[in-house]
Amino acid sequence: MRRLSALLLAGLVLAPAAAHAATKGPVFGLRAVGNNARGYFVYTLTAGASQSGAVIVSNVGTAAGTVKLFTADATTGNTTGTVYETDKQPKLTGAWVRLSQTSVTLAPNAHKTVSFTVHVPAGTPAGQWVGGIVAETSHALTGTKTNHKANIQIKIRDLTIVAVQANVPGPQRVNFSFGNVTTGGQRGFQQVLLHIESSGNVLTKPTGKVTIFDSSGKVIETLAYTMDTFLPRTAIDYPVLLKKALPAGNYRAVIHLATAGTTGAAKAFTAAKTFAVSAANVKQVFTSASPTQAPATVASSSALSGNRLLIGGAAGGAIVVLLLLWWLLRQRRRRVRGQPPTALRSSPSVLAAAAAAATEEPPFPEPPLTPAPAGPPTPPPPAAPAVPATPPAAPPAAPAPTAAPARPAECTPHHFWEVAYDRGQLGNDGVWRFPHRCRNCGLELLASDIAAASLQADAPAPPR
Repeated sequence: MRRLSALLLAGLVLAPAAAHAATKGPVFGLRAVGNNARGYFVYTLTAGASQSGAVIVSNVGTAAGTVKLFTADATTGNTTGTVYETDKQPKLTGAWVRLSQTSVTLAPNAHKTVSFTVHVPAGTPAGQWVGGIVAETSHALTGTKTNHKANIQIKIRDLTIVAVQANVPGPQRVNFSFGNVTTGGQRGFQQVLLHIESSGNVLTKPTGKVTIFDSSGKVIETLAYTMDTFLPRTAIDYPVLLKKALPAGNYRAVIHLATAGTTGAAKAFTAAKTFAVSAANVKQVFTSASPTQAPATVASSSALSGNRLLIGGAAGGAIVVLLLLWWLLRQRRRRVRGQPPTALRSSPSVLAAAAAAATEEPPFPEPPLTPAPAGPPTPPPPAAPAVPATPPAAPPAAPAPTAAPARPAECTPHHFWEVAYDRGQLGNDGVWRFPHRCRNCGLELLASDIAAASLQADAPAPPR
């Protein structure tokens, strides 16, 4: 799912071409009747009451088609924000909404109004409840076949969702509690996961910070965070990206969270939790090559959350999957041509040599020539008696650059590295490095990953 998130960002550049491809066929939209400004429904209903509404289903594509209509419960996404459980049978707010029909067939540029009824069950407690009306179509996308390669076929789900919020009158509560703190992450980015639960009954958008202490009580770092919508009666493991890597050991986290209360005044919550970082977690996070930039924080209902992919608009899903197909085909062609799919990072020794060369001072400059004063020429001094000249000693020759060490035949074309992840060392730059030993020639060195170890092994030795 991380890969799809990156492609979704790339879609901002490639969207025109992808959107054109996506409109070849039926493309359905969904709009809330009578709620053009807000775009979704908000009803105030007492327990046992009902309310009617309607949505407009439209086909803006180039061919006739059929769209499926159903309802879903809403929950809080892994990085906060409202997401919809479109793969589950609704049990809460989604089950309160009854549609007049579950499918619509439309010609191009046609539309139809579909009515629905919201019924809040008797005995429902006070609070804000959220569900959604979903319009879904699906189709398969097949890639271009290449020589000796199988076709890639992807099933695309196009989802358009309109929210339905039911506010049941009664006392409003804002309350948060904290569970265990754990760590996770991958590709060189380590996260601390805060288990946060909203046991209140209203929607909130909290902010806060978490401070990490080591086993001696020393502060390692303080990280601020800003959340999107947090739904009541939900809980998540909220990821906060660490700026400094944590080696294996025991730690303590002090969590602060603040949000507006029901009367408008801020309400704060605090908890202290101990947690441990295992060697297995360090290995998981720091054994793969790092990406070129930190992962983007996803915090809206039109982003990725866990295994749920929600696209705002019918063409959005096609855009993302077309970009995914383009990326997969591009990677395949690169491998066929013998190019690596990802760039290798420079080894520490190469970077150090480059830094030293950049900071080396230039030779001491010669003094400027001073012109002789005007006047008659000065007679030359009397010649000194001839003395057998001793040839000056030749200056020492500059050391010749040392060539890269010859690679043993058994390590051609590359070394076979065995990595001791349990003996990693955290450098002052915040990068973990691990002992890498070639099982054929016995060469051992310290590097962040296999790519860096190979570059370091092939780098020329510094002159002595």
